[in-house]
Amino acid sequence: MAMATTQQQPVQHIQQLQSTNPVEVYSALRTIKNAIIGSNAKKTLYYQLQIIPHVSSLLALDDTDVQIRVQATTIVSSLAHKGEDVAQQLVDGGVMEALIGQVMPGTDAALMEASERALNALLGYKAIRMGAEEHTHTMVPYLLSIITEAKESSRMFEMRMHARVELAVLILEKLCVTEARQFTVANTGAMDLLAPLLQRGYPRLQVATLRAFAALSYENMEISRALATVAHDGRVFPQLVAELARHSDADVRLHACLCLANLSRMRALGDARAVLSVAVPALAKLLRGSDVPRLQVIEALGYLCHEDAEIQMAAKNAGAVSDLVAILAEIESQDGADFVDHARNVQETRAVFLALGTIVSAGEECRMRAVESHAMAHLVRALGHSDDGVKAAACLCTQYIVRSVPICRTHVPESGLLRPLLALVRSSVTSVQEKATAALINLLPDFSPLRADALKEGVVDVLARLVESEHVTIRRNALWGLRNLLVGADDDTRRQIIAHVSVARLSTLAQTGDKAVREQAAGVLQNVTAENEVGAQAVFDALGAPQIVELLRTLLVSEDSAVTVHALYLTNNIAVRERSLCELIVGDRGLLQTIMDYARSPVSEAAIGALWCINSIASHRADSDSDDSSEPRFLAELEAQNVQSMLETLLSDPGLCLGVRDRVKSCLDYFSSPDM
Repeated sequence: MAMATTQQQPVQHIQQLQSTNPVEVYSALRTIKNAIIGSNAKKTLYYQLQIIPHVSSLLALDDTDVQIRVQATTIVSSLAHKGEDVAQQLVDGGVMEALIGQVMPGTDAALMEASERALNALLGYKAIRMGAEEHTHTMVPYLLSIITEAKESSRMFEMRMHARVELAVLILEKLCVTEARQFTVANTGAMDLLAPLLQRGYPRLQVATLRAFAALSYENMEISRALATVAHDGRVFPQLVAELARHSDADVRLHACLCLANLSRMRALGDARAVLSVAVPALAKLLRGSDVPRLQVIEALGYLCHEDAEIQMAAKNAGAVSDLVAILAEIESQDGADFVDHARNVQETRAVFLALGTIVSAGEECRMRAVESHAMAHLVRALGHSDDGVKAAACLCTQYIVRSVPICRTHVPESGLLRPLLALVRSSVTSVQEKATAALINLLPDFSPLRADALKEGVVDVLARLVESEHVTIRRNALWGLRNLLVGADDDTRRQIIAHVSVARLSTLAQTGDKAVREQAAGVLQNVTAENEVGAQAVFDALGAPQIVELLRTLLVSEDSAVTVHALYLTNNIAVRERSLCELIVGDRGLLQTIMDYARSPVSEAAIGALWCINSIASHRADSDSDDSSEPRFLAELEAQNVQSMLETLLSDPGLCLGVRDRVKSCLDYFSSPDM
């Protein structure tokens, strides 16, 4: 009977909320509040009893008593911590508007503070933060007013005042989720107002302030550069934050490093010493500790090292590479163990591979340190992980490590990497397939010992199928892989590729669609025809003379310089083979003129490609059976384009780069015959 009574009480409390007696409503709310705070089971019970519509209705009424509002608002704050679905239901019920109204000037102080806590709890979820656009312009001035009033108050150093300012700063941080809102906050003078809080000596407030600065400056170059000039007590912001990166509190150090990472990524630090000598060692040290969530440290280190070879080297020198690999070993040792947070381990594993991939992306020394720390074994095992995010991250890390020719030749062949990677290339998960194909590209050049094994495993068929993928990145990667396979390929491999991906299809891909796909398709055509008799004839047989000329015309006027360079070398490969193929190019005056124009290009790669074309055209002799002493077969066509004069003018340019100059001299040799 006692049990039945206990179960009935929550229902009775819910029913009391509908009473017209304010005392009964207040009593029920207070009881519910006390029950759910700290108890997830009670939160669930009252949630199932439809507490949300009741508190939403009470807060929506204009004449609801202040004390009832305080209790209802505290319940909202507690329920919001239950999860995003519950928080979203609260927002859908209109509590956000009610809470905003309760922080307006003239509101009861206790109600204002309860409303601020509830807002902070609701805004803890990204979807709700993103949906709070309409409230930003109202909330920002209010939050900054709390900080302003606190600075002017004699109670500024009281713990209670610190706590309220901390809460306001945390809400401010959560609002900076879009570039527009970052500027909204920055344009209100927030940076100058927040900077002094870094020196208050209260770690929780310092962390909140650093988080706000990190959110404000994240991926925003203009704000980052403005922030770098903000000063307090004679020191600019980077100096203030560099000091905090040495703070005794680990959380302060972590968030100070995040701020420095943001400024570094946006190139807002005139002097990188704060990053190299402070932030990198601080994060490396935090990796080895347990004072802050390790996942945050790993992610911060990866973000800081992105596309900066100097910082990557500093991370390696600080021991970060070895430490990251050690974390992988630690996590693997916990597989199948009880009382382990396996979900967290998955997140950390994914983050480690992403951070490690970033650190090794540019430098040979960093890659070698990873391999020496036995990263390859962890990578191979991760390719078979149950989590797709881990697989994708491991593929990304693999892609960067096998960029190294020495590693590819010595450490990769015995690692067992190829088969699990090819399995992921065939994956039905797009994100995994994208990263796996990108990694495979680096295993297919002519220097790779795994190329022959990959061919035996049917890699041509796999890549040919992916050329037709609906996903642009996968299509590009497949073409790139075929392009690498063609470098130094034998005729059988060349024929196999042509059979699987027709010349007509390559021609279409090179001329239409996404820029990245066009570039790689043009590169495949270039390599198909390079240094062999099979490829150029296959192109001629598949397309015929008119289509070849039209293809070259289209590619040579592309706005993408990479495509035009491929087109120039494709033209050269066709021109150099047989006189009949060369006649296709020479016979089109517009095409020949385009080549001459590229020979004068300030882009050396394009100029060299065009000069190779001229060289190949001039190499054909009038009498195909005679020796090299006979005059060029296409002399009249070349003279009509004033080629010799153009070459001599180029050679007289003292600023001409060495590679272009050498090619010009080679071309002029064909015009220096005594017979001319």
